[in-house]
Amino acid sequence: MRRSFSFIAVALLIAACSKPEQEPTWSKIDLPADGKVVLRDVADCGDTWWAVGGVLSPAGSDGQAAAAARPAAWTGGPGGTWTAVRFAPLSTSYYGPKQIIRSVACADGKVAMVGAVPGGAHGNPRVSTWRLGTDGRMAENAAPFETYGGDEAVGVGPIAAGPHGFAIAGIRSSGAAAWFSPDGLTFTLSELNAAGTAADDVRARPDGGWLVTGTSADQRPAAWVVEDGQWATAASETGVREIRLDPENTPVQPVAVAERGTTLLLAGDDSLWQATVHR
Repeated sequence: MRRSFSFIAVALLIAACSKPEQEPTWSKIDLPADGKVVLRDVADCGDTWWAVGGVLSPAGSDGQAAAAARPAAWTGGPGGTWTAVRFAPLSTSYYGPKQIIRSVACADGKVAMVGAVPGGAHGNPRVSTWRLGTDGRMAENAAPFETYGGDEAVGVGPIAAGPHGFAIAGIRSSGAAAWFSPDGLTFTLSELNAAGTAADDVRARPDGGWLVTGTSADQRPAAWVVEDGQWATAASETGVREIRLDPENTPVQPVAVAERGTTLLLAGDDSLWQATVHR
């Protein structure tokens, strides 16, 4: 599985890359939905593409004074039909059914997601993780409120997958943090405990463990290797595969991009596109 790139990463790569000999021709993918589609991430999960986000119901429907959101995801493949994925929030969950899925990751047939929605008196994100069940539905995971929220919460970032499970980057009041799970069901918080640091991305390392990237206390780029809950400073790794995009030839502003061979999958804020890259 290749992690999708954030728009910031795409923008940096665009600036650094020369224009391809032939620009890709983009085609729009129709996503089945009974409301306005919102997209936040895409991923290549082996033989299946995933696109995630939410669906907004029109204001006034079901007695709602404003547009209401619900988590949503779709699966498909290049040139094929896309299908909506069903979601199964916890029966006791108030925020789960209202979330927008912000990030998706997959490995070894397992799929996990992070969703959030503003809530509470201060509008802080109410975060849940979701996992793909044997019935094909995305099931909301139970977790104590303090796992992602509480007085020490600052932010929960993207999710990544690897041979040893899943990891989520984030920030607590103590600094950079990450959550780890072997199966996408139960996530355990691990903190660097260095005030002023922040973690904004994570990916699996080929030789085991996880590489967490972010910023140091003096706001410089920083990286850490995390194994068995132990954090160690690491050199910032480069060599991320470049996705060459010409900003003048993308149909929408990119939110996320994934790649499989010569095929690109691009998510805009409310639409999904694919193209073949001629190298």
